[in-house]
Amino acid sequence: MKFAGLCLAGTLAALLAGCTDKSGHKDGVYQGYLDGRFLGVASPQEGQLVALNVQRGDRVEAGAPLFALDPQPEADELREEEQHVASAQAHVDDLRKGLRDTELAALDAQLKADQALLDQTKAEWERNQKLQSGNFVSQNDLDRLRYATDQHTAETQRDVNQLETGKLGARTDQISQAAADLLAAEALRDHTQWMLDQKKQTAPVAGWVQDTLFRTGERIAPGQSVVVLLPSSELRALFYVPEPEINRVKLGQNLTVKLDGRDPVTARISFISNQVEFTPPVIYSESQNYKYVFRVEADFDPQVARDLHAGQPAEVSLQP
Repeated sequence: MKFAGLCLAGTLAALLAGCTDKSGHKDGVYQGYLDGRFLGVASPQEGQLVALNVQRGDRVEAGAPLFALDPQPEADELREEEQHVASAQAHVDDLRKGLRDTELAALDAQLKADQALLDQTKAEWERNQKLQSGNFVSQNDLDRLRYATDQHTAETQRDVNQLETGKLGARTDQISQAAADLLAAEALRDHTQWMLDQKKQTAPVAGWVQDTLFRTGERIAPGQSVVVLLPSSELRALFYVPEPEINRVKLGQNLTVKLDGRDPVTARISFISNQVEFTPPVIYSESQNYKYVFRVEADFDPQVARDLHAGQPAEVSLQP
């Protein structure tokens, strides 16, 4: 019986020796921790912080309101730009529709008056041409009537052209310029609307509120982070693989991650460093190359990551 116990102890020792190296490292098992890539949420606008909708430690979904800055300056500017757009639109519409009905009626009346005067002058000129043969009319009077007829003919044609132009509206180049002015006014209005929208910031992704950096009432500079998020998709397992084992690790490979106080979870390798690191510093040699390590990162499914916490120690095992 004593001999059998010694044999069992020897067998267990041999098995353990096959699974560990001289430093006590288990084959295919690595120590690491959970790490997060944090996201600072800022506004490109400056202003006073008037609302802070979250607190440290809160869980937020994508689109949830985070904070708001004073919108009054941009709101006032937007109202002014909307008035400019309305004015430019009215100008374009006015040019496209031509003259008003009353203006067209005035041109038509002027045309009729000039036409009547032309008819009268022309008739008088024709009668005096017949009387010239009997020397009843001087050549000077006849010339005066001919010139008057030519003048009234030109005036009548001018009225015809003005009436036709009034019906057509403004010239194409005038309308094009007015339309370009309208587009410029609309672009400026849209930019002001965008600046106003930026005064309110929402969560770009789901995650945890790691920190809030300002209090309500403080003034925020453009681009200054107000809320720091840890997105669920940015929580990862980070560990280091000894140099002799790095060729066993592949991108996309599944891992089993053991954490204190919960069942193991699965992660997938997303990054393997192509540069070796060492800790502690040693002189390179074949007998000590196991002290050289490569950084490896693995991502979790977002539904799994939402229940994990950055900084947790983790034991990572390669899955077959």
